[in-house]
Amino acid sequence: MKRPFLPAIVAIAAACWATALAFILVDPFDLYPWGMAVSLTSSGAYSMQSTPYLVDAVAKTAAIDTLFLGTSTGHFYTKKMMEEILPNTHRAFNLSYSNPSSSDRTAVTRALLRYSHARRFIIEADWTYMVPKEEQHAAQSFPLYLYDTVWWNDVRGINWQTLQLSFAVLRGEPLWISAWSQEAELEGYRRRYALLHTAAAIAEFTGFVSRNKISIDTPSELSCGSMNAIGDDLVPFVSALSARGAEVDILMPVYSWILYYWTTDPDRRGLSRPSLLNDQLRMRNCVVQALDGLPGVRIFAFDDVPGLAPDARNYFDPVHLYNPAANRYVLQSIAKGEHRLTRENIDLKNSQMQVAVIGYRFTNDQVWAPPVE
Repeated sequence: MKRPFLPAIVAIAAACWATALAFILVDPFDLYPWGMAVSLTSSGAYSMQSTPYLVDAVAKTAAIDTLFLGTSTGHFYTKKMMEEILPNTHRAFNLSYSNPSSSDRTAVTRALLRYSHARRFIIEADWTYMVPKEEQHAAQSFPLYLYDTVWWNDVRGINWQTLQLSFAVLRGEPLWISAWSQEAELEGYRRRYALLHTAAAIAEFTGFVSRNKISIDTPSELSCGSMNAIGDDLVPFVSALSARGAEVDILMPVYSWILYYWTTDPDRRGLSRPSLLNDQLRMRNCVVQALDGLPGVRIFAFDDVPGLAPDARNYFDPVHLYNPAANRYVLQSIAKGEHRLTRENIDLKNSQMQVAVIGYRFTNDQVWAPPVE
């Protein structure tokens, strides 16, 4: 019996295996002890889509002395900013990505502790640390299969983009493709910023603030123990970095105060969280109690900066700060040791923020600028 399609099937299978073998041997993501030398672009202008694939390559780049680890709110602290502002920073990299979870953070921290020579880390303590680990799930955009111990899982990552990256490595070029460019990403941010500041959006957010005054101070039911991502993930990682002599700065993201009213609104349905303000304050307290006092570790928050978190003009949505001057100010303050949270001041700082957010009136007046010294 003739099988006219058998040669074609065999050829396709052979091509697939050859492609997989080439990917494993070239190793464009620098996952294995073998493979060709991998380099990163000098600009560091990688999109958030790309950073989950760069963990090992970044960790193994010995020249990187400063790393920013965060979520999408941290993506705007650029390599250029860090190198210009932070002392003793000659080569920085921002390894932030969207929707982090306990499992992928574990993969990232494992690689960094094993390979990285960085001496300074800025780590965002974002709202996801409030979520119990058992309720967290890695986003589909994070290739967790690349960082497990089962090497043959890695072939799942073979696609046109990874082939392009392999060709770039074979040509001795940096690990970069046009799909990882920040240009399209930046255009998306500009569109979102414009939408937030339309008359309709301003009216909507004004409504959120005015009608949710009664529920904004909903008590938190969280405890430091229930926020187990802090004790199981953040604390061991920071403690290990501290023990090796690294400088570690914990940064509380500068969320817009609109966020606490936006998530309080019952119309948000599944996103509604009336206790978010007090949950956030409880989380800050837990982070401070766990980490303040470790050698080389400092904790920073910037909600007390007048006109920054309260004014929507600095954001493209209730979560994301979109003001380069503010990002630079945050880094400058970290360099100077200003706006710290400590065990001595955390209760006062939390009380001040709680009173300020409860008394908040929506403003969309002007882009924040740093105070003139």
